[in-house]
Amino acid sequence: MNFLGLSPTEEHSLLPDMRLTYGLQDIVIRPGTVIDVDSIMAMHDRLSEASLHKRYHRPWRPSRDNVAWICRLCGENGRLLVAELPGRASQIVGMAYYVAEDEKTAEAAFLVEDRFQGQGLGKQIVQALAQQAIARGIRFFDAHVLTSNRAMIHLLQRTGQIVHEKLSMSTYEMRVELNAQQEPSLCGGNYGISGD
Repeated sequence: MNFLGLSPTEEHSLLPDMRLTYGLQDIVIRPGTVIDVDSIMAMHDRLSEASLHKRYHRPWRPSRDNVAWICRLCGENGRLLVAELPGRASQIVGMAYYVAEDEKTAEAAFLVEDRFQGQGLGKQIVQALAQQAIARGIRFFDAHVLTSNRAMIHLLQRTGQIVHEKLSMSTYEMRVELNAQQEPSLCGGNYGISGD
């Protein structure tokens, strides 16, 4: 239960889905749940070794238990959003989540399937996650980013102001102050609002 007295499933049902258009396909950004474990595992199987290395800083795939734990982030302890290609054989093609470290700070992580990288989906899901965090009182995202991952560094810079940055071997430890004025843009890149 959360501070509203709702179960995680009830709380997720209150959060609106965002529908984006990618080419001829819709993408839905929505809260993730434990029902998504298999789809997130399948997305990891489709990722290139380079994408896995950028996210996990080594050639590694999370276990089913790791993914199930992420899928249980329900508001008080964090939040998971997924980007899904809906349909008969729906696929999760991106995810963003944060884990609360304290009342104002959360560690954040983002991952987008290779075929959707560089087209604005990461920006959309990160902005949506930032808005969810701000609504919960989170002011800062902490992130660990490889120095070679220029796209992620740029994305974090666009999410808010970098207030701390420390180089540790080949990784930046970054703290981003979230921009409360930032509205999630559903019309960036090749994306646009689709009809319901």
